[in-house]
Amino acid sequence: MFAVPKSVGTAVVRNRARRRVREALRELAGDGTIALRDGEYRLGISSSLEGLSAAELRETLGELLGGVR
Repeated sequence: MFAVPKSVGTAVVRNRARRRVREALRELAGDGTIALRDGEYRLGISSSLEGLSAAELRETLGELLGGVR
């Protein structure tokens, strides 16, 4: 579950951001880049997410979460 603040944009934009982050995390976990344990994690999502390609988003999340085990 992701909490995306209203400052990111309309409901459509927030839902798209949520889906993009969820998919990027799924891909990173699938290829072994990250291995997150069950629990709660807080990610700060901003409107600048819209400007990132899928590859850039995966790379950024991989860098941010690569050390989290």
